[in-house]
Amino acid sequence: MRTEHALLAALPALALAGCGAPHLKTLHTAEQALIGEDADILAHCIGEPLEIREVPGTSSTRLYRYSSAQSRNAEGRLLSDPAPDPDRDATACVFDIRVRDGRIVAIASDNRAGWGFGSIKRCSAVVERCVDGR
Repeated sequence: MRTEHALLAALPALALAGCGAPHLKTLHTAEQALIGEDADILAHCIGEPLEIREVPGTSSTRLYRYSSAQSRNAEGRLLSDPAPDPDRDATACVFDIRVRDGRIVAIASDNRAGWGFGSIKRCSAVVERCVDGR
């Protein structure tokens, strides 16, 4: 009986996890596809960065920041202007992509809304064109 109750309690969590699995796979696949690539690919598959910063202490490393709160063009790529609404950006999925000598060397994402309630869809929407070639 106790096992049955534990399974019943776990079903909603398992169902939610199943909904996010394709989006999580998109995130991982995009990261694997982008690491080592020329940074020019970012404009093609993600769009315009919200911000580009030099990494302190380096002369050849930059950090490209993208936010799911950015506006999009007709093809779905992110636009740097206008700046995102601060309230939307506070719960956005943000990517920091580290570029050294013109090559992508690291990708970090921060889902500011947390990982529940379908918010992972916003993360995968930013990088999905890097996976499927749109």
